[in-house]
Amino acid sequence: MATMSREAAMRAISRVTTRFSWPSLRPLPTNPAVYIILAVILIVQFFPLVWALLTSLMTQQETTTVPATLLPAHPVIASYSAALQGDIGHYFSNSSVAATVATLVTVALSTLAAYAFARLRFRFKTTLLLVVLSLSLFPPQVQIIPIYQLLLKLHLIGTLSGLILPYSVLGLPLAVLILIAVFQDIPVELEEAAVVDGLSRLGAFLRIIFPVSLPGLFTAAVVVFVGDWNEYLFALNYTTPNTYTIPVGIVTISQTQFTTHFDILSAATLISVVPLVIRIMMMERRMVSGLTAGALGG
Repeated sequence: MATMSREAAMRAISRVTTRFSWPSLRPLPTNPAVYIILAVILIVQFFPLVWALLTSLMTQQETTTVPATLLPAHPVIASYSAALQGDIGHYFSNSSVAATVATLVTVALSTLAAYAFARLRFRFKTTLLLVVLSLSLFPPQVQIIPIYQLLLKLHLIGTLSGLILPYSVLGLPLAVLILIAVFQDIPVELEEAAVVDGLSRLGAFLRIIFPVSLPGLFTAAVVVFVGDWNEYLFALNYTTPNTYTIPVGIVTISQTQFTTHFDILSAATLISVVPLVIRIMMMERRMVSGLTAGALGG
């Protein structure tokens, strides 16, 4: 049975790809003004990281001088040693568990929802889609107290599950929006040919649609993961010192009762950013192909 299903899937793919041509990408613009604007945008985007790097190499006295200095007079790395001597490893572990589990749950739920909105026909389809997307209209400040009361009744305050639960819903609207475009970009003929060759709708989704949509799934996963990793407000209110995540832990490491060590704050921030940058760079190609889904016309 498994062999027959694989053969049916391969026949469906080969049948459609022979009669369907993917639209070609447009050539890159040659106008220098476009690249100048892009360069300015990149500088604006990366300047905070460069500033954080320079601040992390300053002494405590240099970070509080008036007027503020941009370049360290005598670069030192003592701030990195101070940041690593704290509990940043524990905070890193908490963030990894909470963000990874929440991302898996979000992507699983959004995949099923996006496929239904993109492919199926049912009553109140547009209304339900608007309800899902409207979840992103409520600012986190409005959600803090209701979610806190709910987690308190479930005895989840101070646990990582108390973060995973709201995080799983927090990224749903954006993930659904991304994946709807991904599924709409996949030819319907693929499923039709698979059904003709004996696959059920579920079998066609698992064996044909799911592998084709992997770049979009990776894109949605990275976007959701970054949002969960950087989330501060929920983590500040729903955790205890033992379950602090990276954003809350960085503040704890760099602050004392009366002062903030901006050099340690900058160093800890850069340490927390490095894993995200490496992960995104490793998945760059899949992310680009996923983000361009639905944007190609033919």
